[in-house]
Amino acid sequence: MSDFDAVVVGGGAGGGVAAYVLAKAGKKVLLIERGKWLSYADERRDHLRNHRISLYGHNTGPDLEGNPRVFIDPLGHRHVLKPHQGGYNANAACMGSGTYVYGGQAWRFHPNDFKMASTYWVPEGSSLADWPIRYQDLEPYYELAEWEIGVAGGKPAPQMPGRRDYPMPPHRMTRKGSILRDAAGKLGWDTQDIPLLINSVDRGGRSACASCQHCVGFACPVDARNGTQNTVIQRAIETGNCEVWAESTVHRVTCRDGGWITGVMVDRGGEGLRQVDAEVVIVAAGAIETARLLFNSRTR
Repeated sequence: MSDFDAVVVGGGAGGGVAAYVLAKAGKKVLLIERGKWLSYADERRDHLRNHRISLYGHNTGPDLEGNPRVFIDPLGHRHVLKPHQGGYNANAACMGSGTYVYGGQAWRFHPNDFKMASTYWVPEGSSLADWPIRYQDLEPYYELAEWEIGVAGGKPAPQMPGRRDYPMPPHRMTRKGSILRDAAGKLGWDTQDIPLLINSVDRGGRSACASCQHCVGFACPVDARNGTQNTVIQRAIETGNCEVWAESTVHRVTCRDGGWITGVMVDRGGEGLRQVDAEVVIVAAGAIETARLLFNSRTR
């Protein structure tokens, strides 16, 4: 018998949502994140040490020591890099991952984005192709995510049919924004409030934005920005069906003969490797770390 119905690797945008949906459906879930649960006091507002300007390191992890990555430059030279060095391309390693320090813009794809090749053209030598799904297929899930995570914005653009209003009103227009909006109006251009994953009013037991204007790369001082760490992961835990292991690293996905996945091999908080069995393993560790984990999990 498996330890869990599902193991989710990565507590970011995808992993946090997956853990919540499964836990809400009554499944026994283990969410594993290599980073820490961080607070604003932990992260600090250091303008030379953050995920936007990482001159002296990151403010969220991964730790500078013990997390090397091999980078091959355009000339074929091999470099071993630390997380804050160019070419490493690190997402934030913490609960919530990039959603903990992102700018929070919540744009949807335009319907034409799903059919670029047939709507426009295929540039010579490119592999551009239409998506196998349409905007209408994703529209209900866009709406669900906007309401579950929390988006503030004005009336949806008319090019987006069948839109429900956002769960929160738009943020207060700044003086600079007013100048740009008025100038655009004189040119006959339409403008739209930017949809933001940031509370414009109190919501979910957390306050509205304090307008500090230091969103990108930093934690929110009043916890008004909505990431998975303070929305869906919290709700997953509240179901009683989701266990969360922070500061824990999955070394490989395990499988039995025939390639059927059985679980993961994980180091929980430096206690050493242990096997955790699950019916389903969801790898949501970002583009680079997901690929690396799967390569490390190849059967021998």
